[in-house]
Amino acid sequence: MPGQRIITVEIGLDAPLGAEPAGLEGLAELVVRTADESTGPHPDAAFAEAMESIGASYDGSAGMAGSHVGVDVPVTRFNVAAELFVELLKATSLAPADISRQVDVARASLAQTSQRGSALAGLAAARALWPEGSRSSLPTIGTLASVEKLDAEAARQFWAAHWTLSDAVLVVAGEGAEDLDLSVFEQWTASESPAEVPSTTPRDGGPQVILVDRPDAVQADVRIQQATVGRAHPGWAALKVACGALGGTFGSRLNQVLREDKGWSYGVGMSARPLPDGGVATVSGSFRTEVGADAVAEALTILSSDDDLRDDEVDAARDYSVGIAPLQYDTAGAVAHQVAALVRAGLAPSWVDDHLAAVASVQADGQEWSANAAWRQLLNPDGWRIGICGKAEDLAPALAERGLEAVVVSPTDMLS
Repeated sequence: MPGQRIITVEIGLDAPLGAEPAGLEGLAELVVRTADESTGPHPDAAFAEAMESIGASYDGSAGMAGSHVGVDVPVTRFNVAAELFVELLKATSLAPADISRQVDVARASLAQTSQRGSALAGLAAARALWPEGSRSSLPTIGTLASVEKLDAEAARQFWAAHWTLSDAVLVVAGEGAEDLDLSVFEQWTASESPAEVPSTTPRDGGPQVILVDRPDAVQADVRIQQATVGRAHPGWAALKVACGALGGTFGSRLNQVLREDKGWSYGVGMSARPLPDGGVATVSGSFRTEVGADAVAEALTILSSDDDLRDDEVDAARDYSVGIAPLQYDTAGAVAHQVAALVRAGLAPSWVDDHLAAVASVQADGQEWSANAAWRQLLNPDGWRIGICGKAEDLAPALAERGLEAVVVSPTDMLS
């Protein structure tokens, strides 16, 4: 990537959230966050000091598809950074003091989440969509109960079992990446069997609407979700465009009605994102409490409308999706992360180019997988599950009047 003088080296690991032992949810993220705290050769703060001395930074995340860890560093310091990265992979300490500190961070994060309406609405929608107790229905960082059980021993066991060469992919991106010496990574030889994580299917039955009660909330945060197809489906590109036309741009239907015509919100979003198995479509928005129930009912009406998407709506959504793509991949870090995710999902690094070409060809009608065909066939009008966070005293009866009986829970319920 000419001009990208900050090199990114990232490894996608077979360490998904679903591989965590039951009751120890949050372990995968804990290991990622603690891995750079210290290593055997560089104990305590020495590892951070060594990284800072060469202008390098470590980052990572854990998700349903696996964990990603990587280092950004100026290209002139790559060799030293690669040695430190391999040291981290081979000999991270995961010391009790470091784990304890990160557990405190997790507690603080959960406390913050309990006060964030948008996060609680997202968790409520997930709880309505996925089977009760499944990993997909719980916070990435863990629950109030599971975080208290996390310790250094559990972290080291998870690290030893899942930070291995099994299904791992190494990606290096930046200017002159093809000329860099990667032989130091041959020193990382950890091996283990691939993680066996059962696939999660949407829950059968259960509440359609979960309402998280925050009596002091000044708005209603809303998430409307349903499970759908993923990247492997031939209609994926058309579904992405359909979601854009329905709610993914400021000119989309949901925004035209809920924002422009009604004035109920500053904006609504809609997108489809892939999962390890299939994908999920999500509508998100925040509304004044007094119109929150109306906004949800109106959104569901729009999503199930018999009025097909027009050519101009599809053209605008398609052109927007193609037009912003370069901004998504304008750094070495973004490219490395995307390539690692694609390869771990069994796709070629060139998949993005093929996908964008497919998106650019989507029309409103006249194709096997047109935008309207994707909308009608891949989004079930009765499949939407709804999470709301707001003042239940006002929202619950208003939702009931519109035929949406809500199960009312507390923020603590969502995080437990």
